[in-house]
Amino acid sequence: PAATMPSPRLTRRLTAALLAALLLPTGAASAADYRPQPFHARYSVQYNGFKIGEIERTLHVDPNGNYVLENFMYPTGLVALFKQDRVLERSTWRYDGAEAVPLRYYAHDTGRAKDATEQLDFDWPHHRVASLRNGKTTEVPLPPGTLDKLMNQMVLRGDVAAGKKHMEYRVADRGKITPYIYNVAGREKVVTDRGTVEAIKVTKGTTTFWLAPQWDYLLIKLVQKNDDSTFASYIQAPRR
Repeated sequence: PAATMPSPRLTRRLTAALLAALLLPTGAASAADYRPQPFHARYSVQYNGFKIGEIERTLHVDPNGNYVLENFMYPTGLVALFKQDRVLERSTWRYDGAEAVPLRYYAHDTGRAKDATEQLDFDWPHHRVASLRNGKTTEVPLPPGTLDKLMNQMVLRGDVAAGKKHMEYRVADRGKITPYIYNVAGREKVVTDRGTVEAIKVTKGTTTFWLAPQWDYLLIKLVQKNDDSTFASYIQAPRR
């Protein structure tokens, strides 16, 4: 039977939650000494068990020593014939000692009648963050330790690696500061394209994701359940 496709609005909302789940790169052993290494990873994206796209995820360090993380989601297969939505997210941050300090967040959603753009600029000297969304700018106070909604997951990986079970972060999101709360829910074995591995299960509201300690806390699976839908992502084996 034909699969029921999500509406563009639901796709964008669920994509935002999905893109928030990142990798913990090689070498991270604790929150204090955590530093991500450049990487590239690919994930399948499914809606109610039907594949609708893929995510390409990369991290690099720019010439100024800033970390730049990019997520690019695009439709594949039959879905690509009638849906052209593509979502790019980019987060730029630096490290001040052990602290991750966000500098800019950018998102661009294309393929619709009107493209959507969002940008956050962090002004730490003046303790303000400017949020530009759909042509309108909003400024709010910037509390110490605030993160952006993409790179906060990098901090989370370091905390999980350090053995923490409950994490709360201040996150700048759509012109306001929002609490993000995560909890470790135990360990489970997960079957992936790369084999079966034991993973740490982490929850945030209706979203659950699995990190593999033996693969340096790599994200291997993410599931977001709603009343009548399930949005999921699974790591894929490298292309040959």
